[in-house]
Amino acid sequence: MLVKHIVKQGLLLKNAGALSRAAYHGGHGPHSTMNDLPVPAGDWKEQHSQKNAKYNVALITGILVLAGTVGFVKTSGLIHFNYYVPKSLD
Repeated sequence: MLVKHIVKQGLLLKNAGALSRAAYHGGHGPHSTMNDLPVPAGDWKEQHSQKNAKYNVALITGILVLAGTVGFVKTSGLIHFNYYVPKSLD
């Protein structure tokens, strides 16, 4: 019954255009070309050195925070790291 209704009303044909690929993507507007890509500018070595220095600071900060956290947890006694085999309870 539903199929008959769809065919009778022509809903399938009406919606076919809206579901097409061109309608979904807009189907208009300029196409992208190689000229639209960004052009490299400036000294790459200088930019690389600046980014690398920033990343090294973040790495060292992370290592120091990790070491500080592990040291705090070890001295506070919140966690036992089980370095050795536990002593017998007997």
